[in-house]
This record gives sequence, structure tokens and C-alpha cells, in this order.
Amino acid sequence: MVIKKAKFVQSLSAFREFPGQGLPEIAMVGKSNVGKSSLINNLTRNSKLARTSSEPGKTRLVNLFLINESFFLVDLPGYGFARASKEEKAKWADMIEGYLKNSKNLKRVFQLVDIRHAPTEDDKLMVDYLRHYDIPFTVVATKADKLSKAQRGRNIPVICRDLAMQPWEIIMHSSKEGVGRDMLLEHIERELQGIE
Repeated sequence: MVIKKAKFVQSLSAFREFPGQGLPEIAMVGKSNVGKSSLINNLTRNSKLARTSSEPGKTRLVNLFLINESFFLVDLPGYGFARASKEEKAKWADMIEGYLKNSKNLKRVFQLVDIRHAPTEDDKLMVDYLRHYDIPFTVVATKADKLSKAQRGRNIPVICRDLAMQPWEIIMHSSKEGVGRDMLLEHIERELQGIE
């Protein structure tokens, strides 16, 4: 898949109608600062499309990006941001769940985890949630450039064990080096064409 066109459409504080609704959607979910916005920017080769920050908790809304006029990439708020208030955490959780439960056009979720650390309790809960509601998902291990090949090789089995996955089900990604970009685009293309 070649992404020729990408534009920001709208931010939602709760799931509701939006322009272009009806097209397939691929959503990014993961803890705060795991690299969801960076992944969208890397896929679209547009570093200014989704706002990124070294500060966790920057994505506070459901952000919709129209790709090639044919599908949406959806950037969901991060979970597990320690410094957020209880009310704010609850609001983000409602936004994430509201979207995942109500979107009729959601084709797949990219569940992002930081390759440098074992999955958090929130990561495990999210994967359990996706399995429970039978939402197709792919685990993406981000920030791969921060580790050596040997370290990556040691950390992937930990992610597999904690999330009950197989190594080949996990895609390593680095926004910096572009590792995993082609594989993710291939994944999206297959999903949009309905290929198992």
C-alpha cells in the first residue's frame, strides 16, 4: 500500500457521527507516550500530521485521520498516564471504550506496547478486552530503535508470555528507523481487502 494522501478530519470527545463515516477504520491503542501519534506520522510519512510530544497524555481526544480518501486511522487517547486525575483517567477510558464498542466500521486495532518494558497491567487488560469482544488486533512493539537486536530478541518473548501471543504475531516498529512500516501497511491493505 502506498499512502498518497492523509489529512486530519476531526477530534471527538465521545463517539458520534463524523464526516466520511462509513469508511473502514484502523485504530491505535496503547498507554500514554507509547508512540501512537508517531506511528501514524511514520505510516503517512508526514511528521506533522498527528501531534506528538515527549510529554505523556497529549492525545486527550479520539483523533480521526482520512487516508487516501478510502479509510481512517484513529488515534485513541493513551491509558495509564500516572499523573492524570482519576476523573481524567475515567474520561479517557470512557472515550476508548465508547469508540471500540460503538464503531461499526472498525476493522482492526493496533495494540501498541513499548518493546523496552514488559506489558503493563493496563496493556494486559486492553488485550483481554479486545479478545473478549472479538475485536481483531495486532500487537505492535514500538521504540525498537532504542534496543539492540539481542535486547529485542530477549524482550519479545516477555511480551508474548504476558499477552499470550506468538512471536510471529508481533510487529516490531521504529518511527525513527522505519522498521515494521511496510509490514503494517501490508497488514492494513489485507484488512481493507478482507484477506485473512
